[in-house]
Amino acid sequence: MTPKQRYLFDLTGYLHLKNVLSDAELQNAQNAVERCVQTPPDELPPGISYGGGGFSNGFSFDKSLEALTLHPKTWPIVKELTSNRPRFNRGSLVAKGPEHDQVIGKLHCAREDCGWQTRRYVAKNGKIHNNDFAIFFYFTDVYPGDGGLVVLPGSHKAGFERPEGIFFPDPENPPDELHPALVNVTARAGDAIVMSELLTHGVLIWKPKERHRRFLILRYKTQFFQDSRGNRDPFPPEVMERLSPETRELVQHAHYTHIKDIVKQEHVQLT
Repeated sequence: MTPKQRYLFDLTGYLHLKNVLSDAELQNAQNAVERCVQTPPDELPPGISYGGGGFSNGFSFDKSLEALTLHPKTWPIVKELTSNRPRFNRGSLVAKGPEHDQVIGKLHCAREDCGWQTRRYVAKNGKIHNNDFAIFFYFTDVYPGDGGLVVLPGSHKAGFERPEGIFFPDPENPPDELHPALVNVTARAGDAIVMSELLTHGVLIWKPKERHRRFLILRYKTQFFQDSRGNRDPFPPEVMERLSPETRELVQHAHYTHIKDIVKQEHVQLT
């Protein structure tokens, strides 16, 4: 991470990285997403399922999407936040139209969902350690007022529980103006958002009637973080079989003293 990225992530709990994808990377990803959207649900590759505008394990639909798990502009950040012990945990493709997100997605964070003991955020020796975070790669534009991702900057280090209803007293009738403490993230196609799961976040009603929300959510943990499911492989066998060796190494659990071969590489190329 650069000093600027480190400062902003520590200050707000998220980073908005602009123009992460090259023109070719963005076009290839957009084409892959369109093919996925046009594929009938019963003809999707094994291990990918559709529901509510999202494709579970959708990152494995095409190599142009899988490659984003190790993108050269986000890979150094993944390594620093996990103290060089990363594990790719989940990858969902979101392709929602105007018929989705017609209600406010409840504000939440990992501290509230999973218990304050389970997640860690520490700044030590000039680096940041965060054992649970997500990266959003955007394939379509989001403009001010559109809706979509909303965050509460700085809440990843909150020392007090959030009072119920403080920002949306009546979710069924949201206020016309967003509370000044909240930020509606307006990423453009090709941008990426790195966000701590400790950051309070949610989803605003999507207002455009003719534009869709299309992005990939990639979730990372430390390699020694044990999921409650107790499953050593986060993806079903049919998905694991499609992945490149580098991605399969990235998804593996490992001891906290182990350093994966891919971590020793500055840039990882899928084979």
